[in-house]
Amino acid sequence: MTADILTLGEALIEFMRQPDDGDRVLYEQGFGGDSSNTAIAAARQGASVGYLSAVGDDLFGQALRELWRREGVSDAHVLTRAGDPTGAYFVQPHASGRHFSYARRGSAASLYGPDDLPEAAIAQARVLHTSGLSQAISPTMRAAVKRGAAIARASGTLFSFDTNLRLNLWSLEDARSAAEEILPLADIVFPSDDEAEKLTGLTDPDAILDHYLSHGARIVALKRGDKGAMIATPEIRLTIPPAKTTPVDSTGAGDSYAGAFLAYYLETLDIEAAGRLAAEVAAGTVSGFGAITPIPRRDQVWPA
Repeated sequence: MTADILTLGEALIEFMRQPDDGDRVLYEQGFGGDSSNTAIAAARQGASVGYLSAVGDDLFGQALRELWRREGVSDAHVLTRAGDPTGAYFVQPHASGRHFSYARRGSAASLYGPDDLPEAAIAQARVLHTSGLSQAISPTMRAAVKRGAAIARASGTLFSFDTNLRLNLWSLEDARSAAEEILPLADIVFPSDDEAEKLTGLTDPDAILDHYLSHGARIVALKRGDKGAMIATPEIRLTIPPAKTTPVDSTGAGDSYAGAFLAYYLETLDIEAAGRLAAEVAAGTVSGFGAITPIPRRDQVWPA
């Protein structure tokens, strides 16, 4: 059975720093990677989801597969590369942001390329989702993102793109070039206001929305943190207030927003309902530590 939502990118093992215990620095192992976070958030809202990537033939790769299976995310199209490691990252959380250190160079996912894409699965899905971070992983993954978008466009599959900017992985110039390359193929775009200002040079939210709509997007959901979100189509423009929360760690908030929005939009075809429910999911995500553990499930944001 083909998943309705496919996400493409790199999943990582997360090491979250904990409060110091005397002379020891403690880390709790978890899981991350923006596209994997998005997949899990969508699955927790009840969507049919699959992941496209590669992992190493190691304990971390096995742990990620076990995670996806627990979460109801299909790993049928995740490759295993013997001899190549599964990537990891270390995060220092705080309420207003987070600091990342990566150990991902030469990872199995960084070697993923256009020839690894399951074209039939993409053609049969309703949405293919990826990100600017996925483009930044490596030249081969950037090519896979472009090829996946082209397959989606040719097949009538919606192509969803989160601008996710990571300037520790590449230059702003390269990020801008990659975004401009892929945006004409995007049906749904998820920029955040701080990243969009860097990528576009624009500061006015309406101008940012206009910028992404001008490339041909059907829906633009501008994530604005504690200011909520603005959602635009060529015909309408909405402001979605933030959901109430007490933030302790912003890791994965934008990813969970995108996954929840896609899940609820496919179910309702209502951008306002999808935006409000996604805001609830993002609010729940920032109320706990780690990229995945605090992501709310469907019954917590949309009770029966």
